[in-house]
Amino acid sequence: MAKTLSRFYTLAKDKDKDKATLFVRVQDPVRKIDVQFTSHLRVGVQEWKTAVSSEDALARHRKEYPKLHDMLGRIEIMLKREMDAPEFDREKIKSEILAIAKPDKSEILRRQREAEIEAQQKVERERAEQEAAEKRTADEARANIWNYLDAFVNNIKSGKRLNGNTPYTPGSVKAWSSFRKLYGGFDKKHRLTWSDIDRALVAKFTDYLVKNGYMVTSINKYIVSFRAIVGYAYADGYHNNDRAMMCFSKRKIEESDKAVEIYLTAAELQALYEMPLTGLKEQVRDIFLVGCYTCQRVSDYTNISPESFTTTAKGTLIIRLIQQKTRTEVKIPIMNPNLQAICEKYNYKLPSVIDVIINRYIKEILTDLSTTVPSLAVKIPTKLTMKQRNNVKQGKMDFEMNDKGEALVTRAQSVTTHTARRSGITNMYLSHKFTIVQMMHISGHKTQKTFMNYIKLSSDEIADEIDAIVNANKGEIF
Repeated sequence: MAKTLSRFYTLAKDKDKDKATLFVRVQDPVRKIDVQFTSHLRVGVQEWKTAVSSEDALARHRKEYPKLHDMLGRIEIMLKREMDAPEFDREKIKSEILAIAKPDKSEILRRQREAEIEAQQKVERERAEQEAAEKRTADEARANIWNYLDAFVNNIKSGKRLNGNTPYTPGSVKAWSSFRKLYGGFDKKHRLTWSDIDRALVAKFTDYLVKNGYMVTSINKYIVSFRAIVGYAYADGYHNNDRAMMCFSKRKIEESDKAVEIYLTAAELQALYEMPLTGLKEQVRDIFLVGCYTCQRVSDYTNISPESFTTTAKGTLIIRLIQQKTRTEVKIPIMNPNLQAICEKYNYKLPSVIDVIINRYIKEILTDLSTTVPSLAVKIPTKLTMKQRNNVKQGKMDFEMNDKGEALVTRAQSVTTHTARRSGITNMYLSHKFTIVQMMHISGHKTQKTFMNYIKLSSDEIADEIDAIVNANKGEIF
């Protein structure tokens, strides 16, 4: 095959046809991958041959068929991402190519698959409910905590149970599924009933979490979930233990109880922005910075689409989002020139990078950057998560410890997808240009208390701020 300016080609058997489908081949000798995929996109055979014969011809073809080249570009980006992934998934690639080239057909197939899965789940759920009905009476089933919790999670997953008038968000479904799994370990034989809930049981539940190594923040999260499910069951008429809600209380959280939470300074973000990167790492960096400059959660800043960009009545360019977690509408003015440059780089079609990939690469990227930005290499004490402690026990990870027995990690290693939101909010606060109300409008927070929790300033930084104010206004100090 003659070398051309595009990796997309028509088949030799189609050379005499007027129109033919473009194909693309992916190869990796190390992993013994050599697969040809159809793009589902048709072109004029001779016209395409001419187009890929020179840069000028290809440029003219792009100008004449922008939609075609946009889809080909998206396919190339997706192929790069999938080839960089640990596992090569041929069927996933075929599905994603179809979604780009033939979105309507892809949607039909997706709905068919979902319908099949949903139908199978429905059959399994109905069978489980039938088996449960044969084992116990209706009253016993209603009194059992596990029965209610299991049905609750299944119903919010299927959409049968709504959160007000809207479906539960994927994040909420994931959180409730996590609580169901944990509760299943606590009540292994599924014998506890609503009438069993008292302070002694809650204390036993808390002790179970402590013995299993959960951090105080996680313990409080699960206590809140337990209390919530008791309230839902009470409202639904499953029990009349009206004192159960009074038995739950959260533990006081000290800083030493939490994994370290940092923010990246404006200077560190600028260095990250200017860091030369290519490929997937460049996309990870850019999307992470979008999170820093918009102050959004990862579930929101990774889902900014071309439709998210709009303007106000006065012509201000903004990003409009409905936050997935809270369904709050936010309108974020594109204030930072770096944010605007990133958006323009991708022609406002930001690359799709999932949170797992961001978490995997951002630490590596910032660790590389720490060679020129020493603040990122500074080691700080942190509380190890349960997963980290298990990895240490299994010899998969190792941490330097200080004389207090605390694990030490670099600031670069402590960065996660959520650091972007903390960094954005803290730096916005430090600019002293906006009111709390204005900042909360951008972040989407509904209470000032929750908003202020995101401002991650150390005692030294607060002291420095006060000193700067005093020195700037000495004549006004009493």
